[in-house]
Amino acid sequence: MSIPPLQVSTNQSAHLASDVVGATENPNRFIWAPFLWFTPAILILFLVTLYPTIFVVWLSFQKTKYYELVGFTGLANYVEVLSSSEFWDTTIISLTYVGGSLAGAMILGMASALVLNRAGVTGSALRVFILFPWTLSMSVVGSIWLWLLNPSFGPVPYMIQELGIDPGLMLGDPGMALPLITIVTAWWSFPYVMVMTTAAMQSIPKELYEAVEIDGGGAFVKFRYVTLTEILPTLGSTALTLSIMYLTLMTLIIVMTGGGPLGSTTTLSFEAFRGTVQAVNIGPTAVVSIVVLVINVALGALYSRLTGRATG
Repeated sequence: MSIPPLQVSTNQSAHLASDVVGATENPNRFIWAPFLWFTPAILILFLVTLYPTIFVVWLSFQKTKYYELVGFTGLANYVEVLSSSEFWDTTIISLTYVGGSLAGAMILGMASALVLNRAGVTGSALRVFILFPWTLSMSVVGSIWLWLLNPSFGPVPYMIQELGIDPGLMLGDPGMALPLITIVTAWWSFPYVMVMTTAAMQSIPKELYEAVEIDGGGAFVKFRYVTLTEILPTLGSTALTLSIMYLTLMTLIIVMTGGGPLGSTTTLSFEAFRGTVQAVNIGPTAVVSIVVLVINVALGALYSRLTGRATG
């Protein structure tokens, strides 16, 4: 004998209500049903994030012949990498690249936001134009600047020559390659800083500026004690986000210099990529990847703490 649909629906509602009542009456009772909804997401997270991370950590204790495991080496790979002068040179290059790109992007982004925030309709139109670099992929950005900086026919070396200055080899010069890539990275990413800073400034109550005017404060006082104070949490979280991105960025370096000349633009992430593709024993490469991972996790934890304070 079949059960009418209305009766089935009533029975299901009764069971659900009884579960809720049971959970309310017995706080120690654990209900599995809500967690089952998150199972697919947790499974995907494990497959694309946790499993590769665990595998790289395990690989860092192994000796390999390409991707064939040869034997367990313990901490030998860590000793080899951390005692290598090349590793510390690469670390310095990475920190210089991240710090220089971040400084350029933050300065350009803040300056653009401050100028365009009071420009009205014109400022809105200019923001759309300035956002153009951020919409381009890194391979396109690298190709554009590779042409612009070409010492034979590039517009930038030509203009430098017109000023009576020898431009040199540009990206082919070990002393100029890293600063140039740093400038290109800042140019590509500063629109992100501009957008975040603009959003933060537009959320500042106008009453704060009016209070400063009543007290006789000028433009500098408004910026120092109102604007900068209010947008500081946003600037901090934006800087941490960009730092994580710069530390793992490889495409621009691959397109523009390939890590050269003479390793002057080889960062930790690029070294991990190159070692994975070219090295016979990829155990030391796994160690470099773990170093990048540890730095990113530390920056991520700092980002979470900073944003938690800002929202709290």
